[in-house]
Amino acid sequence: MLYDKLKAYAESGVYPFHMPGHKRNRIGALPLELDVTEIHGFDYLHDPKGCIREAEHLAEELYRVKRAFLLVDGSTGGILAAVRAMTKPHDTVILARNCHKSVYNAAELCGLDVAYYLPAPVAGTDILGSVLPEQMEDLLTRYTPKLVVVTSPTYEGICSDIRQLAAICHRHGARLLVDEAHGAHFPFSDRFPPSAVACGADVTVTSLHKTMPAPTQTALLLTNNAELEKELQRQLAVFETSSPSYLLMCGMEESLRYAQLHSFKEYTDLLDDFYQRTQALQKLRVLRDPACFAFDFGKLVITAYHAAVTGSELASALRETYRIETEMAAAHYVIAMTSVCDSAEGFDRLFAALTELDRQIKYSDKEIKTALATVPQKRFNPSRAYLYRPETVPFDKAEGAVSLEYVYAYPPGIPLLVPGEVIDADTIETVHALCDSGVEITSSGNHLPQFIAVADL
Repeated sequence: MLYDKLKAYAESGVYPFHMPGHKRNRIGALPLELDVTEIHGFDYLHDPKGCIREAEHLAEELYRVKRAFLLVDGSTGGILAAVRAMTKPHDTVILARNCHKSVYNAAELCGLDVAYYLPAPVAGTDILGSVLPEQMEDLLTRYTPKLVVVTSPTYEGICSDIRQLAAICHRHGARLLVDEAHGAHFPFSDRFPPSAVACGADVTVTSLHKTMPAPTQTALLLTNNAELEKELQRQLAVFETSSPSYLLMCGMEESLRYAQLHSFKEYTDLLDDFYQRTQALQKLRVLRDPACFAFDFGKLVITAYHAAVTGSELASALRETYRIETEMAAAHYVIAMTSVCDSAEGFDRLFAALTELDRQIKYSDKEIKTALATVPQKRFNPSRAYLYRPETVPFDKAEGAVSLEYVYAYPPGIPLLVPGEVIDADTIETVHALCDSGVEITSSGNHLPQFIAVADL
């Protein structure tokens, strides 16, 4: 095991005339005595043959894939590398509009021609639903993409039928990349949806740090496509650091060992109990069995569609009154992320807080208008934005102009507006509705919410 190897080296008495600069001396509480660089005997992340490759073998065994790569810069680095490995400049790529901003960055960096698809919201909510196979069939008939990118599960736990989507893509000669960042726990209980790579996706990227007991910034890139292995490894060496953290890699291996040795049944039983107890809530509700292909019930989506509070206000109340910090707040809901490491006491605290808040909050049947109705019209691809001279204008008066900025709510980082798109009334209204609900809107040019940079055409 990588941990044992690092521990043995730390205790060996060898003097480190090598990086890192702390020379294995503990600073504060950090276990820096285990933090080394790629010295003799400790393998090389971008061409692993020893202890790092052994950790990858463990991931391959647990995720049932032919090739797993450790990622030390999160799923973001894996997505950048995967998009680059599966496309060439000017190729067409189809993106579900709720892809993470790293996918958009990859399309821009690789000079791709982008076509977007906006999944329909789950009934009665502003939460984007599953990518529908019939709509994907239509897109692949109208375009000739080399790559399709789908997010499954989404931030809210909504999953798509990857088996059908993969079959459609392959029939049309396209590859399928699934951003499965929020689904690292799927293989460890049959109560969760099946993992995307097991359903035929060419490549998936999954974040161990999101739902598994692993350090922030750790993830895996997974594939069963032998033709892609060498190019994926080459592109990972481009987008990842050449000085990978052994603490992070060790944390990944320890997380995988934990999953190998522990049952997830106690965790799923706690989830079942929580959903059962929260059925009594009247105004606040925990999303249960939404109308979608599949749902990750490890995501606690606490909705306020029938309550006189916004998602931001609900998150603030949980934080300030009950000392519970949730993952993110949208306009009408908050997300409480769970994992196998959550305790019964944690679920009890959240249930007690929601029960008390549910009694205090007044009923409201609010209008839902915080999601785009359509994808804005594209004038040019994001990769061409640098060719245009920017002009900064008031956002409220920008209708009809072409944006040179990304505009998004973060988290989760899904763009409402992409460089090269025409700013329309729906986008302006949606941004205002989100701001009024307390959702933080940012832009790549840091001009919003007052101004935005547009193309001087």
